[in-house]
Amino acid sequence: MQEDLTGRHLLTPLLIVAAAIRIAVHNVSDWSRADETVYLLYAKALAAGGGYAKVIRMFVDDPGMWVFPHPLRWSWIGATSLFCAVRGECTHRTLATLATAAGILAVGLTYWIGRELFGPEIALIATALAATSPLQLALGRRALVDEFFCAAVLASIATLLLHLRATDRRSRIAWLVAWIAATTIAFGAKEQFLLLYPVVLLFWWLRTRRIGWREVVVWMLPPFLYVAIFSLLAGDVRTFFQIARITTSTIGAPYAVQFQSGPPHRLILDSLAIAPIVTLLAIVAMVAIAMRREAFAPEHRHLAILAAGMIAVHAFLPSQNVRYIVSADSLMRILVAAFVFAELRGKKWMPAVIGAGLAINALVELKLFHQIFIAGQVYDPVTDNIMRALRMLPR
Repeated sequence: MQEDLTGRHLLTPLLIVAAAIRIAVHNVSDWSRADETVYLLYAKALAAGGGYAKVIRMFVDDPGMWVFPHPLRWSWIGATSLFCAVRGECTHRTLATLATAAGILAVGLTYWIGRELFGPEIALIATALAATSPLQLALGRRALVDEFFCAAVLASIATLLLHLRATDRRSRIAWLVAWIAATTIAFGAKEQFLLLYPVVLLFWWLRTRRIGWREVVVWMLPPFLYVAIFSLLAGDVRTFFQIARITTSTIGAPYAVQFQSGPPHRLILDSLAIAPIVTLLAIVAMVAIAMRREAFAPEHRHLAILAAGMIAVHAFLPSQNVRYIVSADSLMRILVAAFVFAELRGKKWMPAVIGAGLAINALVELKLFHQIFIAGQVYDPVTDNIMRALRMLPR
């Protein structure tokens, strides 16, 4: 109990630092005419009245919109329009402010997941690592869905762990309802969660080693609610499948083929360019856990499979963009914290080594963030943009 109180005491300054960094870099003034502006148009249309059908018609009736974000992302579009209404204004910066808030929440959820799996000490190390994540800092300053999606995915994992740990029936039901809500929001934020969902369910099975009819019914609820809520907003079920067909017809769009395709290890290379220390240690951790199973707890293996699975689902698709695996970025930081802590446990100089490592990593990551996303003005962190910002390719 005392250890947990200490963890909570140290968590507050870490969250303040993480929030301060994100607020400090929330200064974008040049916005994309593509995804960011499309999201803004949706938010304005919904906030102005006319219902969700107006947003749907904007997309369906204009084939030029079909390569851009679509109305199936109802949880993000609804959140942005509600936030616009609360703020009394609707601009790119308003949407980016919501993304910044989601990024701060994602740091807190990183601690939550780390604590549930490994305890407060490792959770604090993971939180310190997440505070300076270049990828999350970059996405949290844009009018994009990615940090909102990241927070929703992490909330799904956190509530799942709390549900599985709960000892009394009332708490188990409450956390199960929370998991269903968070997972449905993740589906509604980005259809990409359809790819990640089997990995999340695999993680659930690894934690319980049990599949019964109750689990199957519960697992079916979030995707069902995702479709049902959209259908209620649209006024019919047919529109969901109409937009789904439009969306799948654009999978081979020129931008995706040119900038988001490549060998399976491309995402690892991009992660190494953006966050070299954490990515290298995450790879070492996964290899060590696979080769020395007896030296690590089941939680290490389960988390390694979850993080690796989230990356692997994009490895063979024209969706090799590191912003699509932002949720895995947080999980890799928890894995690194748990691996380093396990390897150094019992050594009296462990606190000094971890403290120095966190400081060095923070300096490296903040430097890379500035060079790539501030000085380099990278909007979409695909390989070409990253390498040019790092002067590894001619500008």
